[in-house]
Amino acid sequence: MGTKIEIEKNLPLKSNDLEELFNKHIAAYGWKNEIKEKVVQEEGVEDDAGDEETYRTSLRRQRDKILYTGGFRRLQDKTQVISATSSGDHRTRLTHTLEVEQIAVSIANALKLNVDLVSAIALGHDVGHTPFGHAAERKLSKLLEKEGQFHHPIQSIRYLWEKYGSKIDPEIYEGILLHDSDMFKIDKKKVQNQFNYLKKSDNESVEFEEWVKVDEWINSFPSTLEAQVVIWADKIAYITHDLEDFLGCSAYANLENSDATIEKQLCSILNDLIFKKNIDSLKDFESRDLIRSIIRNLIVSSVETINKINNLQQVNVKRETENRQSSSNSNSKNKVYLDSLIINFSKEYRDKYYDLRKFLDDYYILSPEVQKNDAKAEVIVEWLFNKLRDKHKLLPLKIRNEIDNAIIEAAYEDKYLSKIVNDIYKEKTKEQRRISQLISKINDIKEESIKAKTKKSQTKQQQISEEKSYDNLEKKVVSRKVACYIATMSDTYAENMYRDLIGSSVDFNL
Repeated sequence: MGTKIEIEKNLPLKSNDLEELFNKHIAAYGWKNEIKEKVVQEEGVEDDAGDEETYRTSLRRQRDKILYTGGFRRLQDKTQVISATSSGDHRTRLTHTLEVEQIAVSIANALKLNVDLVSAIALGHDVGHTPFGHAAERKLSKLLEKEGQFHHPIQSIRYLWEKYGSKIDPEIYEGILLHDSDMFKIDKKKVQNQFNYLKKSDNESVEFEEWVKVDEWINSFPSTLEAQVVIWADKIAYITHDLEDFLGCSAYANLENSDATIEKQLCSILNDLIFKKNIDSLKDFESRDLIRSIIRNLIVSSVETINKINNLQQVNVKRETENRQSSSNSNSKNKVYLDSLIINFSKEYRDKYYDLRKFLDDYYILSPEVQKNDAKAEVIVEWLFNKLRDKHKLLPLKIRNEIDNAIIEAAYEDKYLSKIVNDIYKEKTKEQRRISQLISKINDIKEESIKAKTKKSQTKQQQISEEKSYDNLEKKVVSRKVACYIATMSDTYAENMYRDLIGSSVDFNL
């Protein structure tokens, strides 16, 4: 007699069913997505109101939006530390991101947090990163010193907002922005400047400032534990894969030849981090032992911290994190930020983590092998930035149009240019108000023939002010848009563009 198969009568599960199911498994301190009201269609069938499709949670759809962006795909050809083309084994920005997501989801499951939110933040945290790793980011930041600098978490927000706007929830934007501890100490004015000249969408009904509360988030702590999970998952991923990549490249072999004590130093640090295993030689070391031990301490210590907070609720996460700030005795704002998080290691273990991070910074990140890659990145990025800024007609037409639109929008706020723009709008019918015509009109103020036609009351000084005002505005807009464009490039694309424009067939692989 065969076993009777029970037929599930409530399948397929739709979005609201999934939201209810998942919310039941999320703790009181975790983020629970709001369940939308169901509407009854003409046929009498219930459906989820406003959903794009009905078989995923809202956050899962947003997570998948990020997954399918071009920016995410291009991470496969963006350097993490050393170019993957050097051996084929080194992590890229994409494999790093996938490891961050895997670690973050494991932690979220163990702590009964919102897995979809954690996954979305993790997959999006580097989507706006530059090619060639942090060296290119630092170079762009220096080149944009007067325009507010450049930081990849902010660029990630710019990229996703211009693509999806309010279709991505604020909690995802916040988590992506605050995954980097530099956002705890950055000057707010610089952040505001980095969000200048955002591309506006005709389909977006919500203002950027209303949805992405940058002023509220910057210099503060995340409002969700899910965001805090990603902060540490990012650091766990890169400290473990940096170590593995370091041991597998020539940088370690060269160091070992010049310093016989280096293996002993590293084994000592690893013995403090790895649970129940003694490492006398690196032959005994396996990456999985380190990853498991680090994640184990983070989860166990986080549970202890959560249990010590009386009835921790999600709405109180930010306040309770702020209350922990005074417990950090570090002079580094970055460490104060990390030390204060509820999702955290024990203090002793965290100090050992910092020891390993310093070891890798000293011997891997600052090694000649990595520095050569960084030097190459700086040369290419600086050259491309200067060339594209000075000759921005080299940019794709789409970006040139964005520049024109941004100049017009910004001109309305300018003391000297606002009247010119308003006068042009008065003279033209709605159908004739094309950006190209308006840009041409603004450029005309530079020409003496046009100046002669200005009102007699207008002074030479006013004309000079208009010229300077336009030149300054154009430079600021073009500089920011060029930086955003470079950030979208893969390593190979940037190298090829540099090679094509400079007219060289030199192989730039180091």
